[in-house]
Amino acid sequence: MQQRKLNVGLVTFSYGGNGGISSEVPDIREWMVPLVSEASRDSRIDNIRIWNLADTPITMTRNRAVLQAREYGVDVLVMIDSDMKPDSEPGGKPFFPSSFSFLYDHYDRGPVVIGAPYCGPPPHECVYVFEWRDMQSNNANPDFQLKMYERSQAVKMAGIQECAALPTGLIMYDMRAFELTEPKTEEDKPWFYYEWSDKYQAEKASTEDVTQTRDLSLVGTQKLGYNPLFCNWDAWAGHWKPKCVGRPQFIQAKDISGKLKSCWQAGHDEGVKLMDIKPKFRVSV
Repeated sequence: MQQRKLNVGLVTFSYGGNGGISSEVPDIREWMVPLVSEASRDSRIDNIRIWNLADTPITMTRNRAVLQAREYGVDVLVMIDSDMKPDSEPGGKPFFPSSFSFLYDHYDRGPVVIGAPYCGPPPHECVYVFEWRDMQSNNANPDFQLKMYERSQAVKMAGIQECAALPTGLIMYDMRAFELTEPKTEEDKPWFYYEWSDKYQAEKASTEDVTQTRDLSLVGTQKLGYNPLFCNWDAWAGHWKPKCVGRPQFIQAKDISGKLKSCWQAGHDEGVKLMDIKPKFRVSV
């Protein structure tokens, strides 16, 4: 039996913010150059295509990337954002080979999508991976919510596991997955779109990565009989915001005790408090 060979596409989104020039952190190319060299020798891969999109809005460029991948005959599409640091954790599994092996082994059973976990910017470095939660058992009413994994929860996760929604800063798609949520009419939502909290679209409720992966998970579960969305918890990515935000760290009783001891030894005035005050701007006419 002849071995299946898949065509791989790597697309980057290096919009620099002003539209005049593309830019991205050097971590991406430092990761990609050896990756392409190694992947080109993989007997399961037939061809590798690399291209870049530098435009806004990001919803448009992600949707365009899918259409271009189809035009190029890509079977596996990897999206890499301009502010990512792939494979940032020492001792972690490399994202591409571990995710590709999972996708390849699952190919005959149907499409899967695997994303790398990463966190948002300080001071609240939220984990951008989601799960469904409810408030009570066997409740007849809809009390479920889509929630981010807690930091203390995410740091204990391992392996490639199902999830409810993902970020798309570093993600691998079996291209067949896009058929599940294919827009059929002009009124249908595209693959990637924002959700808004008001009619003016002045405040976002959900970003394009969450809507696309959430919809894919729910529709895929109905059409395929399984959840096609997975998180590769062994392959954390760094996220430049502006420091490189990494995997959450364990904080234990000894850490708290040490901080309190250091504070006491420093002789701080207990009457002085430090507060993080959010600025409020008011324009007077």
